[in-house]
Amino acid sequence: MNPIYWTWSAVAADMGLLLSPLVSSTSLLSFWAVLITHALVTAVAGLATYLMLPRRFQQPRLAVTLLMFTFAFVAPVIGAIALLVMVRANLRKPVEDARFAVPLSLDLPLYDVQPEERHRSGQGAIRSRLNEDVPSAVRMQSLLTLQAVPSKVSNPILEELLGDATEDVRLVAFGMLDAEEKKIAKEIRYESERQHRQLSKAQRYDSLRRLAELNWELVYACLIQGELRQHILRQARAYVDEALALSVPPGSGLVFLQGRILLELGDAEGAERAMLRAMDLGQPKTSALPYLAEIAFQRRDFSQVGLFMQQLSSLNLASRTRAVEDFWGKRDYEINYRDRKYLPHI
Repeated sequence: MNPIYWTWSAVAADMGLLLSPLVSSTSLLSFWAVLITHALVTAVAGLATYLMLPRRFQQPRLAVTLLMFTFAFVAPVIGAIALLVMVRANLRKPVEDARFAVPLSLDLPLYDVQPEERHRSGQGAIRSRLNEDVPSAVRMQSLLTLQAVPSKVSNPILEELLGDATEDVRLVAFGMLDAEEKKIAKEIRYESERQHRQLSKAQRYDSLRRLAELNWELVYACLIQGELRQHILRQARAYVDEALALSVPPGSGLVFLQGRILLELGDAEGAERAMLRAMDLGQPKTSALPYLAEIAFQRRDFSQVGLFMQQLSSLNLASRTRAVEDFWGKRDYEINYRDRKYLPHI
């Protein structure tokens, strides 16, 4: 039944109760009968008006229901009618207005789909602006632009600046390197602590993979040098081996990382096997074939290098890799000016 009918029924019952002889009776039994009946009627009226409220006004449920009941209980008949009038007249008005709302036709916003022109400075330009004969303001500005440069490129430049004659430059360079190293070290400590917890095989695999990636990041970002670098590489290799030893289907990314670590450690044969296995697991050829070509080049197997480069010719390559592939594919007999930026860094 519609709640409004329950409300009107409660109003009618309350009106009948007030007109009944029980109200004028002086006996205690009549008093309790009137009180209990009035409480039940007002409870029905309060609950019915509560159900007619919009959902956003029904919370908190107990407090709103008690408010409705109290309002109807304190003012017999009039309280229930007032609740009904407020709910039906005021709260329903926006809904009625919405039925006759006329939709407006709005113009679509205009967007410029052309990408913004980006001006990027190369390593040579950044290094030239960091020379000691450049004004300090220009040097500091150039130093701050290194934050937008990949760590593989920026960190060696920052390490060179640690011996700069200007104290501000040394401090900023040290702060940038130290902040990046601390960030990675914090994540390594967190994952190392996870290893002492009760983890499932899949969770332990993910944690070991993350540890290997973080240790590799220290090496890749040139944050460590010398014997410490070799130690971190061996540590990363141990994490990879431990993860692959679990009875969890290995991902191509972890096997590919294993190949890169082995290549840095000087194990070319192991790196080659890992790269080939990563390709079998789904690793894109654009990332694996250049390393296989590098391994073949270290063996001085130039015919194999040519075969790998031939496979790369039909793929979508980055500019640096494309320059090397064009050279080995004998499409560029004369190295153009654009390629000279890329070849020395490969």
